[in-house]
Amino acid sequence: MDDGRSLNDYNTPMNTLANLNGQILPLAEAKVSVLDRGFLFGDGIYEAMHLAAGRIRFYKEHLARLQRSLAELNLGGVDLERLQQRITATVQAAGLADAFIYIQITRGSAPRRTHAYPDGLIPTELIYVEPFIDPYTEQRSRGIRVITFPDLRWRRCDIKSLNLLGNVLAARAAQDRGANEAILVADDGTWTEATRSSLFGVVDGRLRTGPNSPAILPGVTRGFILRIIRDLGLPHDERHLHRDEASRVAELFLTGTTAEVLPIVQVDDRPIGVGTPGPLTRKLQAAFREYVAKENP
Repeated sequence: MDDGRSLNDYNTPMNTLANLNGQILPLAEAKVSVLDRGFLFGDGIYEAMHLAAGRIRFYKEHLARLQRSLAELNLGGVDLERLQQRITATVQAAGLADAFIYIQITRGSAPRRTHAYPDGLIPTELIYVEPFIDPYTEQRSRGIRVITFPDLRWRRCDIKSLNLLGNVLAARAAQDRGANEAILVADDGTWTEATRSSLFGVVDGRLRTGPNSPAILPGVTRGFILRIIRDLGLPHDERHLHRDEASRVAELFLTGTTAEVLPIVQVDDRPIGVGTPGPLTRKLQAAFREYVAKENP
């Protein structure tokens, strides 16, 4: 993503710690087998969390989604209580109050490469914790530019799996065109979501976001924003936006673990509204911060 940082800024911080199958070590020293099914097939799932002021935001919701992803892939052998203990131990060892937490679980390594996985594999569990660097501080104020790109992903986007090639290609296309993100467009013209965020819009004074389905990831921050919208009594519909109504979209914004509430002010060189973050977006930004401060002190 073109967030104003150079390539050197993406180097692994010296105090980034990993926990690989229960062993805490520097992330640069964590190694897995080349026969790991995550490496060979993308056979696994992941979660990303934000540790803010010493507490993990929406921890229960992230764990619930992780558990659901494991179940949908029939990826067994993961002790969730042990996983939480490993998360806690790694966070404590890192000694950070504000951090990005990444969790990845693969089906493990088999004796040979074969599409049909054998029984009895031991999952590979990776956790790493690094200092949280917020790339969106200025962009939440001024908004971002996005492009549209064909939704090339598989048909189970509700699973937070490692199969992200469609997202990768769209994100790179956005970067090549000087944009910050890409809105993924299905064959029928539906705007599903962005490469790493959920999508909201405002049409005819009503907030819109697509319903939970295999076409989108059930975003944790998205669910929290929907709760705020209901609490505030704002008119809304859980219905996808469509490219045919792009000219009627008065506001657009993304939601996500690091994005929080991120305004979109331009799509494919066409301004959204007057080209600045809209009033409902600003209202939800403020409400999000207020709710988070109250529920995650």
